[in-house]
Parts: sequence; structure tokens; C-alpha cells
Amino acid sequence: MLCTWPMRRPLYLCLSILSSFLIACGGDSGGGGNTDAAVVDAAVGNADATVVTCGALGEECCAGDTCNAGACVGGLCRDCGGPGQACCAGRQCETGQSCNSGGVGICANCGGPGQPCCDLNSCNGGGCCVNNTCTDNASTCPNLGGTCTDGSCGTCGGLGEACCANQTCTASGTGCDQGTCIACGGPGEPCCPGNGCGAGLGCADTGFCTVCGGAGEACCPGRMCSAAGLACNGDVCAACGGPGQPCCAGDTCDSGCCDTGNNTCVSDGQSCGVGQCQGTTCVVCGLDGESCCAGDTCNAGGCCNGTTCDASGQQTTAGNVCLGGTSTTCGGVGQACCQDNTCTSGCCVGGSCVADAASCGTGNGTCQANGSCQTGGGSSCGGPGQQCCDGAPISDLNTARFCTTAGMACDPDTNNCLACGGPGQPCCDGNNCDGGGCCDHNTDTCVGEGNNCSNNQGTCSAGSCQGGSCGALGQECCNNGVSCTADFTDCTNDTCSPCGGLGQRCCDGVGGRYCGSPYACENNTCKTCGGLGELCCPGDVCDGSFTCNPDTSRCQ
Repeated sequence: MLCTWPMRRPLYLCLSILSSFLIACGGDSGGGGNTDAAVVDAAVGNADATVVTCGALGEECCAGDTCNAGACVGGLCRDCGGPGQACCAGRQCETGQSCNSGGVGICANCGGPGQPCCDLNSCNGGGCCVNNTCTDNASTCPNLGGTCTDGSCGTCGGLGEACCANQTCTASGTGCDQGTCIACGGPGEPCCPGNGCGAGLGCADTGFCTVCGGAGEACCPGRMCSAAGLACNGDVCAACGGPGQPCCAGDTCDSGCCDTGNNTCVSDGQSCGVGQCQGTTCVVCGLDGESCCAGDTCNAGGCCNGTTCDASGQQTTAGNVCLGGTSTTCGGVGQACCQDNTCTSGCCVGGSCVADAASCGTGNGTCQANGSCQTGGGSSCGGPGQQCCDGAPISDLNTARFCTTAGMACDPDTNNCLACGGPGQPCCDGNNCDGGGCCDHNTDTCVGEGNNCSNNQGTCSAGSCQGGSCGALGQECCNNGVSCTADFTDCTNDTCSPCGGLGQRCCDGVGGRYCGSPYACENNTCKTCGGLGELCCPGDVCDGSFTCNPDTSRCQ
């Protein structure tokens, strides 16, 4: 096996093969666009959203900067492969051209003296490929010495000869293996440098060139497959377009939607990215502050309130809170806490209102008349200006510290409970800020609507900084530590993703991670808490007569 170049996947393809491959996987050589579901209005639930097409020449590129014809250049699909044009998929150009420059690349003449080497390091007339530049036959090889003779630089670089300096070979279709130049790029031969293989071949995981493009075969250069109904799944061609299968070319599916986040087809009504597949469109719905999904449903334990979803633990109507998908009466002793730890009397512990003198959980003492908790030693937690209560005093859970009185949140700078949600105040649990404010994680405080986010991140608008372009669900995370600024969002792979709901990532908290009631965090995932065999709720409390087992972090 060749051992002197990185074994990365091949990324080029003969232009004539490219065209047929695109058609076979759903492309349109006649210029018809792919009906892709990509519109902002649809993302916010607007029934009048306009669906735009993509992928044809002159149209916008589809998701992933892909095109059904041509190459994606500056967001538009343009002609490719010819002299001076952008390189086609896999940095491929017409015969006699090679792909140069970074990014998409530009096609330029190759093979002649002083020109870039063509595919498989080939040069015209027996020339030598030295540092990816062709040296004419009978000329001196730059930096290597020796006279170029039919691809060999004197005594090195030719087939069967010793490798030249830096373990390079200069003849067409050769590569260096343990100090000797051997044949590469043909069927069953090692892949050439850059994982190059001849036409109709792909570089398999083994590092050898093999027939490509058919079902179960290696993907051809440019991650293409040759038969209809196939797409590149990992590095192997597999059936595409059906539910659970890879999306076909142009992010298309036989029915339902293409979830571009994982390149998988999902059925109508199923989860799709951060929303739901509706017809053939992935629509953002079911999350906190977004439109309800079909059937007035919300995801992750949220509640459909009119046409908008409220996250679990958030107010639905006065005196009611969303609790695991159901709007329920809140605030009384034995009931769920209302939003922002609110109880009409007693203390909010583990998502429930406990009576005066009742336990605040092992290690946090008992509930006092002022809504705080006090241990036998006289220390208090959870009330205004007091230390935040321990989220996991006896268990191994990574539970955030919490406050027990209404409108309070744990201040990360002082570890004290302070009023939250207003401009300049700490963010409430779940990144909540009042009146469309932004939770600025650089300062750990709320920025009022219309005011400036820190570190040059622009103006706060409807929970999003930079005038509404970063920090909200599905947007890029804001820069310079400001991160995700909208309710129940968390920065994942530089994108603001949902957090805090059932099955979602846990949100940032002070001294641990936070989930909306009735959930707790385990392995950075929100799970149901409090019941028999379930996780211990914040404060290591459990429902009814159950107690928290410190060894298992579960209620027993």
C-alpha cells in the first residue's frame, strides 16, 4: 500500500460522468431547479411562505452549497469545468485542464511545460511532474537535478526507480511506496497522491482504486454514485430517498423532507432538524417561542399556547405553567412552581412548591416563611441576596445551583440569588430575559430590547444580537463570548440549538447544567425526574415519599 501521502477521500470526476451521475441521482441537466424547502417565512410558521427553487444554473445553491448543474460560486450555481471557469464537483475540469487555487478553484490548462500537472501527475510528451508543475522532456528537473526523460528525473521518479527527494515520483501514474516509485491509479492499484484514481474508479477505504458508483461500492470522485436511487453514504454508495436513507442529489427525497443536518430523509410529520417535516418542507416549529407543529403539538415537553409553543416550566396563562406537555395549575403547595420559581407560599424546590418547614432536599435544610431554605446550622440559601442552593448536594448529577423565591436566579459572579430578567440583571433560568431581551453570556446579564450587546455584537432585537442576526434559534452563535442569547438555546457547532426540554441538551447554568421542570440533567441530556426510578430533581428531591439514592442519582 502507498504510505507517503494522506489517505483522504478523492474529490474529482470526469465532467461527462458528472453529468450522468447528477441526472441519475435526481439532477436536471435541462436546468430545472430542485424544489428545496428553504425560506425564512416557513421557518417561523408563516403559511404564506414562498418556496424557492435551487440548484439549476443561475439559481441559488441548495443546502450544503450543492448544485444540480454547474458549481456553487458565491451562492449561485454557475457553469464549470472549462478554461477560466470554476472547477466542477470534486475540483474536476475538462480534459487538458486542472483545478487550481483554493476554495472551489479555477480550471486552467495543464500538462504543458510550466503548467500544472494533469490528473494522476501526468504531463504531455513524457514530461516530469515536479512539485505539481510540468517539466518538459529533456529539460532539467527543478530542485531535483537530473534530466527529465520520459517522466524520470535522471535516476529517480520513474516507474520502478527510487523515489526523488521528499518521497516524490515524477512519472505519470506513479507514487512512492517504501522508497520505490510504483504504479498507482489503476484498477486494484494503490491510490495516487491526493487519493487519485483513473476514470470510473474511486479510492476505497483500503487505499486502493476500485470500481465505484454502484450499490455497495466506493463512492466515485466528487462523492458521486452512478446508478439511479443511490447516494454517497459515508464513503459507500447506498440507496437514497426513502425514510431513514441518505438524501439524494440536491437534498431530495422520494417523499417527505431532507434533514440536511444529518443528510437523512424523514417522513411527513417527523422531526426534521429543529422542526418538523410538513409535506416536503422542514419547518421550524414546536420549540419555545416558535409556531406549534401540525396538530397543535410541541416538542420536548412544550405546550401549544394558541399558535405558539411554551417550553416546559414556562407560563401558559395566569396561574398556569407548562409541565411536560400539559398546562397545569401552579403556585400552590404541592403544585408545580410557576415560571421563575414562583409560589404563592412556601419555597420552589425541584420544580415544586413545598410548604413552610418542609424539606428543601438533603443538605439544603427546610423551607422558611420568607421563601428561603435554612439548615440546622442557621445558614440560608435561595432567598434574595442569599447563597444559591446546591443543585446536587448528595448525588453525582451535574445540576445547576438554584433559587427558591420568585423572580430570582443565581448570579454567576457572586453565587447569590438576585432579581433576574430585567436589563442589567442576571438572566433567569433557561436564558430568559424580559420583553424580548438578550441573555449576553459575556456579561451573564440581560440586554434590553434595542440596547447594545457587549463586545461589539450589535443591538438586541427580539432576543437576538447583531440586530437580530445572531444568538437566536438556528442562527450562528454570537462572537466574543456572547454566544446564544435567546430563551432555551445553547451553542452547538457554532449554531444556536434548542436546550432544556425533554431529550434536548441541557442549558448553561451556574455550577452545573439546567433543564426546565420536570426534567433534570444527566450526561448533558434532559430527562424526566422525581418519579420512582427516575433522576433526582434539582436539590436531589423526589416526588411524594420517594428519596434520592446518592449512589444511583435516582429516586427510590
